[in-house]
Amino acid sequence: MNELDTKATELARAAWLYYVEELTQSQIADKLGVSRSTVIRLLQRARQSGLVTISLGVSPETFEAERDLEAFYGLKKVRIVPKADNGAMQRRWLGQVAAETLQEMARENSIVAISWGRTLQSMADSLHGEYTVPNMQIVALIGGLHNAQKGTNPHEVAEQVGQFFKAPARALYAPVYVRNAETAAGLISDPGLNETLDMARRASLVVFSIGGLTDEATMLQLGYVNPTEKEFLSRRGAVADIACRWIDANGEPVELPPTIHPIGISLGELRTIPDRLMVAGGASKAEAILAGVRGGYATHLITDESVAVRLLADARNKP
Repeated sequence: MNELDTKATELARAAWLYYVEELTQSQIADKLGVSRSTVIRLLQRARQSGLVTISLGVSPETFEAERDLEAFYGLKKVRIVPKADNGAMQRRWLGQVAAETLQEMARENSIVAISWGRTLQSMADSLHGEYTVPNMQIVALIGGLHNAQKGTNPHEVAEQVGQFFKAPARALYAPVYVRNAETAAGLISDPGLNETLDMARRASLVVFSIGGLTDEATMLQLGYVNPTEKEFLSRRGAVADIACRWIDANGEPVELPPTIHPIGISLGELRTIPDRLMVAGGASKAEAILAGVRGGYATHLITDESVAVRLLADARNKP
């Protein structure tokens, strides 16, 4: 096999593993015995060469639905992806569109705050190559989750996004939750931590997903919200979390259990950030996404068809 055939085979193999077998860039790197940066270059070349083309089958009705959602909820921009057959593919499609949108929204001399989770990991994985934005900085929106899936932690997602934009990324070196108020106050008073929080407050763009209060939700699966705390939140009407803070069906913050003290900026502070990109989909998250939109936490929304139908029905049923 000549060198040209070898290169083409590498491109095809990397593309197959990523788009068909749905492996992450790090998993592909391990499988092929190369670095993650090499995988990124292979995927970029696969796209540029035409070996891989992506079509999400967007219909004219989808564009009309996007405009309607923007008008009904006062959003600057809505992007809708098709409903996928499974959660992994749904996250992949959401991540691909989110990556494109993030590049469109990136600005010079700006700070971008990045949250966490599998959907945002998919977004970061879809940022192929490099795209330099002068004097741009990335900051993790929340503290770390010690048992989160590899690649989904806030500092990992922020670092990966920073590598793409050639922008320095700053982690928030604290746990996402602490169990008592005294510990939380001590952490927040730390000069280094306070500086990072202030950096997040000064962001011009924040990118986040949203979770629900169900047994399948990541925060419950990882044990950051135990059954007693879930019951406490349920009694107060909590339906969703944004950056690990909880809101009710109308998007209003709810009282937290005495054993949950988040380390991060408040929801009120998040809403002062000029551009707020929410990336979330799946029927199980429809109620949570609706709460986030009702609460005015998003200025830009990327979601899927099933959620869009729910949001439009809610808007049209209002008196």
